[in-house]
Amino acid sequence: MGISVRQKIIERILREGPITFKAFMEMALYEPGAGYYTRPQTEIGKAGDFYTGPHLHPAFGWMLAKQLEEMWCLLGRGAFHVTEQGPGKGYMAKDILDGIKGRNAEFYDSVSYRLVELNPALRQFQQGLLDEHAGKVSWADALKADAGPVNGAVLANELLDAFPVHLVQMDGGEAREVMVDFKDGAFVEALSAVSTDRIEEYLKMFSPGPSEGQPGMPGGELPSLLPDGYRTEVNLALRDWLLEVSGVLRKGFVLVVDYGYPAWDYYSPERDRGTLLCYYRHRVVEDPYVNVGEMDMTAHVNFSALKVFGEEAGFRCAGFCPQGTYLVSLGIEEVLASLDQAGILKLKGLLLPGTMGGTHKVMALYKGPGGGNVPELKGFEMRNQCRVL
Repeated sequence: MGISVRQKIIERILREGPITFKAFMEMALYEPGAGYYTRPQTEIGKAGDFYTGPHLHPAFGWMLAKQLEEMWCLLGRGAFHVTEQGPGKGYMAKDILDGIKGRNAEFYDSVSYRLVELNPALRQFQQGLLDEHAGKVSWADALKADAGPVNGAVLANELLDAFPVHLVQMDGGEAREVMVDFKDGAFVEALSAVSTDRIEEYLKMFSPGPSEGQPGMPGGELPSLLPDGYRTEVNLALRDWLLEVSGVLRKGFVLVVDYGYPAWDYYSPERDRGTLLCYYRHRVVEDPYVNVGEMDMTAHVNFSALKVFGEEAGFRCAGFCPQGTYLVSLGIEEVLASLDQAGILKLKGLLLPGTMGGTHKVMALYKGPGGGNVPELKGFEMRNQCRVL
């Protein structure tokens, strides 16, 4: 048995000194062969630590198939490349491809589907699950344009919440970064100067100013934005990811499904301890320093940052709304009408406030010819909230 990721982190700290929380989280989740998402024994679903929308009902993927078909039509009905990053066990990919095949033979003939998967054990499971669509599906280790940019869509279902984040805390009127050390047999935290100027730039960009009270507007000095003791996350990886996605897409859409808030809600007074949570056997764990490498770690998505960084990368916001509203707009009531009581109960977990229907949001970003209008997508027909970001 190889060395545990916990021990690898300890050895790094003893060798280099205290590390940023981002570095700690990155190793705990993604250290090759040992991190939570890269180790062979990681389970997703009822037998694991968490589940996602596709685990509740295949209708989630069927609705996305309808949305992708509309995107294909908007892009001219040619070759359409779908890339899904962080596909879990592959259930969403299967449901989408099943839905496309059952709905539109021409679209099915035009589509290719690539899964970006780091974990060899998960990739093997996905290959077996998707055997029926073998001619349509390929795999990659990283999100990159091997053959140049393509037309199509990039899907990110509960991906961005697992990006490693910087932890910061206001102290003496300054943003200080949480560092992780190891003393007396345990991980301990200490505050230090921020490791990059980008952290303060991010906080000034997305924390509402004292007078404006509007999201996405630069405020004044940090002390007036966030009070001493306020702790939160800074996800700088969002910007890097969107630039990478822009390099993959010549023309098309990015569809993000995740839990999170607009900036004005993300930095509300009641979230003064941040949004970082861990999941171990379907239980919430607030201490990230236990079960290291054996539990999921997440931070909610700042959708205002996603919109702003998307615009920097050449995208425009095509839609933003709660997941439940999105699925209803796509016609999920047709599926509801055909279900028994047990099926209806599962589907409610995707739709209702207080479930994934309210906690999870959907955002679509569009990249196309400059100066044109952003296409209107059916999923945002009822409630497009791009303007609140």
